[in-house]
Amino acid sequence: MNRQYQQAWLALAAGLAAIVWVTADPASALPGALILGSAAVPLAVLFAIAGRLRIEPTWPAVLGGATIGIGIAFVSHAAVFIFAYTLFLGFAESGVSLLEALRIDPRLTTVLASPWTILLLVELVVVAPLTEEIGKALGARLARPSDRVHAFMAGAAAGVGFAIVENALYATGALWASYPWEAMLIGRMLGGAIHPLASGLVFVAWWQYRNGASPRSYVRNFAIGAGVHALWNGALVALTVSATAFEIEATAADAAVVSLAYAGAFGAVATAALWIVTSNVADGRDEVPEMMALDGRVVAGWTVLAASLLLPVAVLIVAFPGFRSGG
Repeated sequence: MNRQYQQAWLALAAGLAAIVWVTADPASALPGALILGSAAVPLAVLFAIAGRLRIEPTWPAVLGGATIGIGIAFVSHAAVFIFAYTLFLGFAESGVSLLEALRIDPRLTTVLASPWTILLLVELVVVAPLTEEIGKALGARLARPSDRVHAFMAGAAAGVGFAIVENALYATGALWASYPWEAMLIGRMLGGAIHPLASGLVFVAWWQYRNGASPRSYVRNFAIGAGVHALWNGALVALTVSATAFEIEATAADAAVVSLAYAGAFGAVATAALWIVTSNVADGRDEVPEMMALDGRVVAGWTVLAASLLLPVAVLIVAFPGFRSGG
C-alpha cells in the first residue's frame, strides 16, 4: 500500500473517531470534534485521489479552494440574497393562493410559498453550483497544473479545501440555530466526495479546453460537475422544507435520521463515481465513462444501490425506537 493510501486510511479513521466522539459525548466535542470531523473525510478523499493518480496532493489548490472558492461563494450569495429578497418579498400572498388552489397540505403551502424558501432554492440549487464551481476552479489555478492528471488533482484538491471550510461553517451554523449540529456534521462528512468530484470534473474540463479540447467537452464536464453539486444541494433543501413543514409530527431526531440516510446513500454513490472518474484520469481514458451516462439501466442500477444503503437506517429505527424519538 502506497503512502497516500495509508494517509487516507488514517484520515478516515480520524473521521470515524470524530463521529463516535460527537455521538457519545457531544458536550465535550466542541470545538475539537467539529474541527476534526470537518477536515478528516475531505482529507481522506484527497489522499485517496493522490494515491490512485500516483502523485502528491496539491496543497496550493487546497488553500485556493478554502480561500478563493469560499470568498467567491460569500460574495455571490450576498449579492443574490439582496436581489432575491427585493424581488420575491411580495410573492408570498400570490404563491399561497396558487398552492391552496392545488389543495396542498396547508403546512407545506406556508413553507413553499415563503419568499425565504424561494430564496433558499435560488441560492443553493442555481447560484451555488455555478458560482462555487467557478470559485473552486479559480482556487485550483494556484497549483499551475502541467498536465491532465495534475489538473484533475488540482480541481479535486480545491474541492477538498472548500469542503473543509464549508463543513465547519454548516456545523457551526446548526449549533447557533439550535439544530442538531452533530447530525449536520456527520451528514456533511458522509457527502465528502461531492465537492472533489464536482470541482475535479470542472477544472480538468477547463484545462483540456485551454489545451485544445472541444467546447462541447468543456460544457459537458462543467454541466455534470455543477449538476452533481445542484442535486446534492437541492435534495438537502427538499429535506429541510419537508422537516419544517411537518415538524408537528416529526421531531428533530426524525429529520436528522432522514437526512443522514439520504446523505449516506448519495455520498456512497458519489464516492463510487469519484473513484471511477479518478481511475479513468489515471489510466488516460475519458473522465466520464459510458456507465455514468444517463442511460435508463444505469440510473436504475445506481438507484437500487442507493436505496439498499437505507436498510441499516431502517433497521436502526425499528430495533431502537428510542433513537427515532430522540431518547
